[in-house]
Amino acid sequence: MTRHSAPRGPFVVCERRIPRSSCVLVLSVLAWALLTSGCAGRMPIATRPVVALRGSVAAEPAEHPFVFRSTTEVVLATEDRVIARHPGHYTDVGFTRDNSHVYALDATGTVRAVETRGGAMLPGALDCRCDRVFPLHGTTVGWWRPPAEFVQADLHSPNSAVRVTVSLPPAPDPIAPGNLVTGPRLLAADDRTLILAEFEAPPGANWALNHLFLADADTGAVRPLGRIDGINTAVEHAVLHPNGRELAVPGYRRDGKTCGTAQLLWMELPSGLSEQWDLPPGPGCSALLDTRWDAGELNVSESRWQPGTPERLTASEVWFRHGTEWQRHGGSDVLRRLALPPSATVQLRYSGPDRVPTDRAGELVLTAGDEARVLAHNVLDIRVPYP
Repeated sequence: MTRHSAPRGPFVVCERRIPRSSCVLVLSVLAWALLTSGCAGRMPIATRPVVALRGSVAAEPAEHPFVFRSTTEVVLATEDRVIARHPGHYTDVGFTRDNSHVYALDATGTVRAVETRGGAMLPGALDCRCDRVFPLHGTTVGWWRPPAEFVQADLHSPNSAVRVTVSLPPAPDPIAPGNLVTGPRLLAADDRTLILAEFEAPPGANWALNHLFLADADTGAVRPLGRIDGINTAVEHAVLHPNGRELAVPGYRRDGKTCGTAQLLWMELPSGLSEQWDLPPGPGCSALLDTRWDAGELNVSESRWQPGTPERLTASEVWFRHGTEWQRHGGSDVLRRLALPPSATVQLRYSGPDRVPTDRAGELVLTAGDEARVLAHNVLDIRVPYP
C-alpha cells in the first residue's frame, strides 16, 4: 500500500501521482460547478469550503457515512465527500443506535445531535455535565451522574430525562486494611445493562484494584461481578458485545513509573465466566488505547514504547480477534482501523515517533484496493454506524 501525503485543509485531497497543477485545476472546476449549480446553497453550515467528488449533497441510503473528530471540529462524511462539518472542541462522538443521528459531546458536558442524512445540527442540546455518552436505543442516550444515578434522554427531547438510582452493595471481595474505595464509575452501557466499577487503593497511590458490578438499566438492580485479576490500575472503560452477553475490559498492569503491559479481560455476563486474553507478545511497554466490537469481532489498538521513554511511541498496531487467534490489520503506525462497506477502510495513523502513548491525534487515511488518500490531519477518533 502506498501512502500519500496531503496538505492541511480540505477534506478530499489529490493523490500524488496527479500533477499538482492538474489537481488544483480539478478542485477549482468542482468548486465552481457546486456554486453555479446551487448545490452549495443546500449544504449544511460549514466553516470552510466543502469539496464533493460526485453525487448529490443529501446523503443517500447507498452511501456509508462515518464521523470523525479532530482537535477543532466534528466532520460527517462518506468515502467520496463531506456531508457536514461543525467546529468545536468535542471529547466524544458517535452514532445513535438507529444510525439516524450523530451525537457530539463537548468539554462543557453538552451533547449536540447532527442528522446523518443532511448533516444539520439540531437546535436543542442535552446538558449532561458528563464526560461520556452511551447510545442506548433509537435516538436515546444515557450517562452517569455521580454519585449514584443513571440518566437517559432522547436527543429529540432534551428535557424529558429518565433517572434511575443505582446503589452498589459492598464488594464481595475483601478490602485490604487501609485501602479506600472510590465512588462508582460507569464503564459501559446499552439499553439493558450497565457495567460499573469501584476502585480500591491506599490514599495517594498510583495503582488500584477494580471491583466490577452489573446493573439493570431500567430498575437499577445490581449484581456483583467480582474483582479483576491481572490489572493493577483503574479501568477507564469496557465494551459490551452487541449481543449484550459478552464484555471486554481493557486494562494496564503497571510494573514501574514509565512501563507496564496491556491487559485484556473477557467475560461472559450470564455465567460470570472470565478469561485473560493475552495479546501477541512484543518488545517494550504496551497499553490499549482503543477497544471496540466490529461486526461481532473484538478490535483493539495497542501502542508500544521503550522503558524510560514513554514520550516516544515506537509502534501502534490494530488487532482483531478471530475465534481464538489474533490477526493484525495494517502496519505498525495504525491507531484505529474500521471497515467501510463494501471494500474500503478508514485508518487513523500517527505521523511520527514522538507521540506519548495517550496522544491519539493522527492522519485519517482512506484505503480502497491499492489506493490510499489522506483525508484530514490532527484527527482524534473515528466512528462508523452500527450494523
